[in-house]
Amino acid sequence: MTTPSLFCFGLGYTGVRLARTAITRGWRVAGTCRSAEKARALRMLGIRAIPFDGERASPEVKDALAWATHLLDAIPPGEDGDPVLRLHGNHLEALAGSLKWVGYLSTTGVYGDCGDDWIDETRTPSPATLENQRRLDAESAWLDLGARTATPAHIFRLPGIYEPEGRSAIDSLESGRARRIVKPGQVFNRIHVDDLVAVLLASLERPRAGRIYNVADDEPAPADKVLSYAAALIGVDPPPEPFAEAELSPFARHFYAKCKRLSNDRIKRDLEIQLRYPTYREGLRAIAEACTGTGTLPAPVEPQT
Repeated sequence: MTTPSLFCFGLGYTGVRLARTAITRGWRVAGTCRSAEKARALRMLGIRAIPFDGERASPEVKDALAWATHLLDAIPPGEDGDPVLRLHGNHLEALAGSLKWVGYLSTTGVYGDCGDDWIDETRTPSPATLENQRRLDAESAWLDLGARTATPAHIFRLPGIYEPEGRSAIDSLESGRARRIVKPGQVFNRIHVDDLVAVLLASLERPRAGRIYNVADDEPAPADKVLSYAAALIGVDPPPEPFAEAELSPFARHFYAKCKRLSNDRIKRDLEIQLRYPTYREGLRAIAEACTGTGTLPAPVEPQT
């Protein structure tokens, strides 16, 4: 029996968590990262990590792809499109018949501004920025590759991802980086990285060619409410004054001008997912409890809205 083998283009915090879980299940894992230093660290974890700059094809990547049974692309596209398809698309074409699953990590930004509508995967995308249009183009390119090679290709549209190791509202507060953003009526979803990995693993076990998934929690919420909840958990005050819109970067101004309420029914129906962290509350409490080492924390009392 062939040992399942995962290749991940882009071993960031999502890719590494997926890789580590796959290794515990007996998989072989390889993938790319940006630097030789990080590659050395990842090899200590049992991952065949290969430096890849997205500017030129890598012979070592080509060699590692030859034994891949499953592939994840977590690298964002640039001006020249998806670097994986541009530099290694011909190598992927040659794997027709051997790849059992391909996944592409995209963004819910492809939907554009959706106002108060709840949006599922049948919503026609309407990207409002060049970056999000590139994401949509990359989605199409991966689905096309899957169709041409009879490889089950899947698109995962992601909102903001948070995780326990430096990427959460709690970390922002503790580091002094937190900014209070108040935009009445503006909400968006999030996803804990562990729930994202669970979705990817479930899809690996249940391939559905051409399927698109919103990978999101159950409750879209305003940024200010989430920050205040995180502050109450760790016993600090949130930043007292709202961050002036003029102080936001162009990207942040664009983001906070949009509103999205994501439906996650498809991951629950198709993949039988039960979210470990269905809202930001459970996710942030778990992070706070891990940081303090004091066991279960009482839930902060939230104001009625």
